[in-house]
Amino acid sequence: MYAVIDTETTGLLPSHRHRVIEIAVVLLDARGQVEREWVTLLNPQRDLGPQHIHGILTADVLAAPEFADVAAQLGELLAGRMVVGHNVEFDLGFLRAEFARLGVSVPLITERSMCTMALAGYLHPGAKRTLGACCAAAGISIEGWHSALADTRATAELFAQYLGAFAAPPPWQWAYEEVRRLPWPELPGTSAAPVVRPVHAGGRHGWMSRLVDQLPRVPEPPQADSYLVLLDTILANREITAADADQLVQVANELGMTRPQVDHLHRYYVSALADASWATGVTPDQRNDLDQVAVMLGQRASDVDEALLRASNGRYVVPDRPGARGFPPGSTLVFTGDMVEPREVWWDRAVAAGFAPQEAVRPDTTFVVAADVDSLSVKARAAREFGVPIISAEDFRRLLPADERVRQPGVPG
Repeated sequence: MYAVIDTETTGLLPSHRHRVIEIAVVLLDARGQVEREWVTLLNPQRDLGPQHIHGILTADVLAAPEFADVAAQLGELLAGRMVVGHNVEFDLGFLRAEFARLGVSVPLITERSMCTMALAGYLHPGAKRTLGACCAAAGISIEGWHSALADTRATAELFAQYLGAFAAPPPWQWAYEEVRRLPWPELPGTSAAPVVRPVHAGGRHGWMSRLVDQLPRVPEPPQADSYLVLLDTILANREITAADADQLVQVANELGMTRPQVDHLHRYYVSALADASWATGVTPDQRNDLDQVAVMLGQRASDVDEALLRASNGRYVVPDRPGARGFPPGSTLVFTGDMVEPREVWWDRAVAAGFAPQEAVRPDTTFVVAADVDSLSVKARAAREFGVPIISAEDFRRLLPADERVRQPGVPG
């Protein structure tokens, strides 16, 4: 009756030619009992994107089938079944795009699918957003997270538990009856054998992963949780790259969110991270992580200070950092782009604040300050290649000590 799915992808946006690189399906009967499991890596014929999130190496997918090779197998698994997923709209969007590349349209309809993230909020008011948090609340462990099969097994177990909260037949039986009768097109494919990821791959871990699992849901705007669950996924491994930040902007656009709405969510998110971190204790390294997340989301380290002070009822001791908050003293930085003030002025400010400016971006460069964060300059491209954060000149100005925030006439504030 049900097909529980999860995908790992090269990015967040199927509209930007991001691809599925791993897919898992767990089939359940009407009572939530497992009938069959199927999983495979996929060769996307492109780079693998955020490997720090999904943990899949290029060597892992070289011998894997392409999506076209398994399309028919996948169609047989999904046809006539109601699809279930955690933030299922994300996975369905990618699968529709993969089938569309083959020239076929498939009846994978978000409104006729089940989302365990939505069900958790309905059945358990106050339930958190992430799969890990929902499973922890239900007493379900996730082994091998963040692999497609581990996440799908956990989602299937979670959904089976939720099924028990409803009398048979469940309230969505009418939708299942519609799905069961929807015709599927003839699909290309071969008898290609699935390729399973090796044991080294995958796995979100560490304190930031535990932190995002504690973040509460956000009821408004309606797209908030769909946006924030992707931000949760990115941050679960303690980092957000410039490429990640660029993709989040596009995701917000595709969800129909306004810039003020996104800014509000980012302010909330930084504050919620600070609240959650205070409850577990904040080490200097963890505080530095929080500051860098804040900067990449357009906020300031001082916003983290304020949130920690609120969470601690004034007990938090704000650290004395002579350098720009969010990046420790001695951090290296590179300027790129034509700014209103001469490059030498910015260079001198950086040195006075305890930084070490460089002429070229290297893998160990701490961050880049750009006149335009979307710059296609050689330095900006190198920063994205190395995963070096890019911030705007105005954001850098806000992070400087007050006596270094010199403004010249005509310089934008």
